[in-house]
Amino acid sequence: MQPVVVGLTVVMVLAAVGGVVARMLRQPAILGYILAGIALSFFGRNVDLVAAMGQLGVTFLLFLVGLELPIAQLKKMGRTAVITGLGQIVFTSICGYFIARLLGFNAVTGIYLGIALTFGSTVMVVKLLSEKRDLQSLYGKIATGYLLVQDFVAIGILTVLAGLRPGEVINWVNLLGVATKGALLVGLAVWASDKILPKMLDFLGKSTEVLFVVSIAWCLGIAAAVSWPGIGFSPEIGGFLAGLALAGAVQNLQIMARVRPLRDFFLTLFFVALGANIGWENIGRMAVPAVIFSLFVLIGNPLIVMLILAFQGYGRRVAFLASTAVAQVSEFSLIVIASAARVGYVDRSILGLVGLVGIITMTLSTYLIWYSEHIYKVIGNFLKILEFRHKTEKVKGEERLKNHIVLFGHNRTGKVLKPILEKIGKLVVVDFDPKVVEEIGGVYGDIADYELYDELNLNDAAMIVSTVSDVEDNLQLLSSLGKKRPIAIMLAADTNDAVKLYKAKADYVLIPHTVGGEYLGHLLSTHGIDRNFIRSHGEAQKERLLLGK
Repeated sequence: MQPVVVGLTVVMVLAAVGGVVARMLRQPAILGYILAGIALSFFGRNVDLVAAMGQLGVTFLLFLVGLELPIAQLKKMGRTAVITGLGQIVFTSICGYFIARLLGFNAVTGIYLGIALTFGSTVMVVKLLSEKRDLQSLYGKIATGYLLVQDFVAIGILTVLAGLRPGEVINWVNLLGVATKGALLVGLAVWASDKILPKMLDFLGKSTEVLFVVSIAWCLGIAAAVSWPGIGFSPEIGGFLAGLALAGAVQNLQIMARVRPLRDFFLTLFFVALGANIGWENIGRMAVPAVIFSLFVLIGNPLIVMLILAFQGYGRRVAFLASTAVAQVSEFSLIVIASAARVGYVDRSILGLVGLVGIITMTLSTYLIWYSEHIYKVIGNFLKILEFRHKTEKVKGEERLKNHIVLFGHNRTGKVLKPILEKIGKLVVVDFDPKVVEEIGGVYGDIADYELYDELNLNDAAMIVSTVSDVEDNLQLLSSLGKKRPIAIMLAADTNDAVKLYKAKADYVLIPHTVGGEYLGHLLSTHGIDRNFIRSHGEAQKERLLLGK
């Protein structure tokens, strides 16, 4: 027992050091864990045990994926996300396959390498965009949308691989059998989530401890059941099906919150085991193909996404910034190759190769995403070729606008302001939602796109109103104004952002929470505790809200 404890201690200490170093370098923790695994290969301690425990991490990962399966979000992403996500997968897989063949890999290995190079890391990209406060920008929404589509495709591929037995020949009969079994299991999970599990969870939900234990038992029980030879799927897919069955439960958020730490622990062991499989002795042999594949992921993948977005009519800036999200391989890429190695379709060394590509691309793409705006300012002029189908609506009228009002964002605040501003003067509404632009006849564009400012002739405007809460975008807008400044009204998420905007010479900053408090304070100081007034005022507001839907 003692060697196991000592071995696990070494693993967790190395993982902790790797995670802290990665964090200090603003890198994803996954990178630190993989490097810890490479260091672990020197000690040679319990690598097989770590790999087995790591499989539990993947099982819990897919359990949570099933729990929070965002089908509703996928529907909202619409045409752009689906075309970009699927198009990038197709073109990257084909290009990756031919690169692998040129490097001497066989056809089957080439197919899996091509697939592995397609998936970007949704977790990593969302985290970086959140830190940049760009998650709600136009390019941020496009990037997260097509990455979400990729995640769905990755789960489908994992399901197929999980249903194939080691050494089994791939043919249409086998694939049809796997697809049929997978569809039946998904249908059974959805049926259980609607008919059986809600009542059971309502009873168990009274005790959070029991709910947690039962959820883990359910996950592992389904994982063991589907891995039974008669069904033939892997435990990881069992975890996904178990999560899918609980997705409709009222307690699913509570379950996710409690399972995440357990998942993170075991998933850490998975990435450490992956790094241990690379080993320093294999790096020299893998160096050349790893560098070539990494260059393809860092340069080729963004180029493919830029071209796809350009064909859909997006401008060069949005296309470039959105494309940086796919300049790395994801955790799903590593899991797909690990599954392919398990059934014997690729050699175990390929897992190490993809892991090495992951180390290189995750490291460099972090800086690519973080400094994407600076990079665009350098290469933006060279990307004009991408604007052959630019989707941005031109401002109508042959003469340049003058003494007009520009409203950025037709969101909840902008929707209320629009009819009032139209009465004051000539109004131009700018929004990044094509459906909104088509409906109201505005200008399609992003507030962060400084190339749009000249078209809108902002310096000759009478007033500019931004209902976008991103402080960096608003600061950029204010900095673009000349000495003859129009009235500038900005929206801020909090008081700290408001102070920054006032220092940048905003004339008025709207802080929703502060304004709401001030308005309520005015009502109470004027009318006091007048039940009839408060109720009538509330009814009037409710009517306006209902009419606005």
